[in-house]
Amino acid sequence: MDNEVMVVVDILCETQHYSTVLNAIYECSSDSILEDGCERYDVFSDVNGSQRITLIEMWRDIDTLEQHKILPHYLQLQTSLEGRVLSVDIKAARVFEGL
Repeated sequence: MDNEVMVVVDILCETQHYSTVLNAIYECSSDSILEDGCERYDVFSDVNGSQRITLIEMWRDIDTLEQHKILPHYLQLQTSLEGRVLSVDIKAARVFEGL
């Protein structure tokens, strides 16, 4: 599938809000993985004990990713992150197979 899109999201949390942010991400991920077109939605915490959370998502195509961004659980996550994170870095790339 050469239309697949991988998204890597790196979130640096305010120390006092780490648990709240992580719980909000888990809630969003449990709904996101059920979406048509979501092939992977993994949540990772930093092994070095920092307040960094990384999400790795795989979407069937750009259209399903864009649809994801207007759904209530995604919008709720955005609200939950406000004022609780120091930075959010999002990278999205098409997956090339056979290279």
